[in-house]
Amino acid sequence: MFLIDDILLRAAGVSIPGYDLIWTLERIDEFACRTMGDQIRDRIKENAMLFELGERSLKEFNARNRTLVCQMRAIERRMQGSDTIIKTMG
Repeated sequence: MFLIDDILLRAAGVSIPGYDLIWTLERIDEFACRTMGDQIRDRIKENAMLFELGERSLKEFNARNRTLVCQMRAIERRMQGSDTIIKTMG
């Protein structure tokens, strides 16, 4: 409902200053989470590649992988949490 109202208001050229700020901040947060997720995925791939090439021991690989997976889960929870906030507002 809230999304439909937003689309209709924007199509009509109506702007609500407080809501526009919230919308902008939500887009920034979404972009930041997506970017951080991409960087963590790249580090997970790099960690696996270094292990496969023998430049990282199994112990180092597991420790690093555990940390990166925890970070990735935190990002995913954050992205799901922001979706929940938007749904409860509407």
